[in-house]
Amino acid sequence: MTSSILHIKLEENLFLKDPTISKLGKLILSEGLLLLNEIGLEEFTFKKLASRVNTTESSIYRYFESKHQFLFYLFNFYWAWMEIGIVLSTNNIESPKKRLSIIIKHLTSVVENDVRTPYIDEAILQKVIAMESSKTFLTKKVDDENKIGYFLQYKKLVSAVSKVIKEISPDYPYPNALVTTIIESSFHQRFFGLHLPRLTNDLHDENNLNDFLTNLCFNTIENYGK
Repeated sequence: MTSSILHIKLEENLFLKDPTISKLGKLILSEGLLLLNEIGLEEFTFKKLASRVNTTESSIYRYFESKHQFLFYLFNFYWAWMEIGIVLSTNNIESPKKRLSIIIKHLTSVVENDVRTPYIDEAILQKVIAMESSKTFLTKKVDDENKIGYFLQYKKLVSAVSKVIKEISPDYPYPNALVTTIIESSFHQRFFGLHLPRLTNDLHDENNLNDFLTNLCFNTIENYGK
């Protein structure tokens, strides 16, 4: 990774004021992410975050209308950052099978902090997404938030990976479902391995998890209809 700054532009409906253009906004992102990781969304409040960054609660509300919108910002940032990594790692790979293998590894591996985004620690962000992302869509407001475009970045990434699957198997009818199954399973199986091991099979090990999900994907595609 280079030390140049990576600018990730997100949809304007994810914030009231772009947090990346001010020192306070970046501090809200970095410290808010750390606080979310420490106490979880249920206990997280802008009042606690304001105390942590030595500002007022009203100052945070100038950037985000609610903690739910703040979570959506982080959710979309993660998938935008992930998509950039996938594009860079597969850009010159002609074989769709090879590209898909690289993509699965990229999607399911434990990530490291990207120094190009100094206000977001991606290693911590991945932990927050694993624990909290289901709270973005398992709500009564999911249809309204979908119309607003809060899930756009995740859908863009799923669509891009689905196209690679269709290159391999044009007749396979469930590419989107397969991609989201792989992504969500990577979070769940790692969590089970660490906390509820009888629900999985040693898949908190990175190599085992990647092997499981890669085989799941390719066996599903290649054996469909046989």
